[in-house]
Amino acid sequence: MTFQRAMDGPWGPAIFLLLAFLLRATALPPLAIDGVTPDLVLAVVVMAALRQGAWPGAAYGLIGGLLEDVATGRLLGMHALGLMLGGAAAGLLRRRLYPDPWFVPLLGVFLALLAQQIVVALTFAAAHFVVHDFPALALIEYIYTAPFAYIIRPVFFRPEAPT
Repeated sequence: MTFQRAMDGPWGPAIFLLLAFLLRATALPPLAIDGVTPDLVLAVVVMAALRQGAWPGAAYGLIGGLLEDVATGRLLGMHALGLMLGGAAAGLLRRRLYPDPWFVPLLGVFLALLAQQIVVALTFAAAHFVVHDFPALALIEYIYTAPFAYIIRPVFFRPEAPT
């Protein structure tokens, strides 16, 4: 089995999702800007969705979001719903665009982060939590997360050697 065929199944992206979650929880907090760390889980969900489509992207988003919800200890399901919708949105790009052009991961991260931030904002508003500068924090997270999609892109879209 080749590496790329492993990324077509459920276990390859799931392992990268778990690694991204562990890295975000342990190694990236010192790199935070205004309390925002790069969302590696979102980047992996987007790349898996671009590789496999909307339904697997939604499933990876749900699993990654549940991991983040349990880790933060806030409202259970807030990140799960946001990442699930974000994974589905990024996976829909696969039908419309070939995932090879340079702008597709940027667009996928933007759509996924937009869906996640809308759900988080609505949840915070419903729970009467106050977040100052919510759009600015979302912009920082996008600028911080988009390069990581390019860093992990070769893992999901490595060209095969001709046989």
